[in-house]
Amino acid sequence: MDFAGIILAGVADLQEAFLDQGILNAMTEWLAPLPDKSLPHLQIRENFLKVLQEFPIINQDSLKSSGIGKAVMYLYKHPRETKENRERCGKLINEWSRPIFSLTANHKSMSKEEREERDYAHLPKRRRISAEGMTPRRDIDKVLAGEDQSVRPGEKGFVMRARVPMPSNKDYVVRPKWASEYEMEQHKSRGKKDISRYEKHVRAFADKKKHGKAQRAVGISVEGRNMAL
Repeated sequence: MDFAGIILAGVADLQEAFLDQGILNAMTEWLAPLPDKSLPHLQIRENFLKVLQEFPIINQDSLKSSGIGKAVMYLYKHPRETKENRERCGKLINEWSRPIFSLTANHKSMSKEEREERDYAHLPKRRRISAEGMTPRRDIDKVLAGEDQSVRPGEKGFVMRARVPMPSNKDYVVRPKWASEYEMEQHKSRGKKDISRYEKHVRAFADKKKHGKAQRAVGISVEGRNMAL
């Protein structure tokens, strides 16, 4: 029986005891890269990730103190990690990060109707949140590694850098008013002038066309017959 089988075979009720005894610290050491920067044995990585998937959701304090969150993130980003293990790491990161970011539901398992109902239920709350009261974005890498300490402008270590603009959650339903009544009158007068000028050209074209037909109706004889004298 492999390590994962030993841990999971009939000891589900002892998982909390394993966590209290610091099993995460030991697992972090086993998952850490070797001195030559190579990954541990494949079976070690597979079995340990399977065990972590069976454990209850680990809180942020345990992730920080044990370093297991940083170790799993390292495997998730490593180019030589297998596809199966990267999927396991991604699921673990998703499970651990949802309580940290106050995400109580797994959106991948929700249907379209459930997501629409959830968005509708949270819509009034989002409208009440102002731009100043919005929660800033948090780096999941720093959260799992326990380094989620934002530095404000003026503090040591603060660096000005370009940031991705955050979308506005406001609903714009009121059309802005004109700057002055004078601009409104100018706009109306320009519209009238444009319409009258257009009608003038149409009438001129119609008169020209009518006059041309009248000229083509009069026949001219070389011998001078039928001439009005």
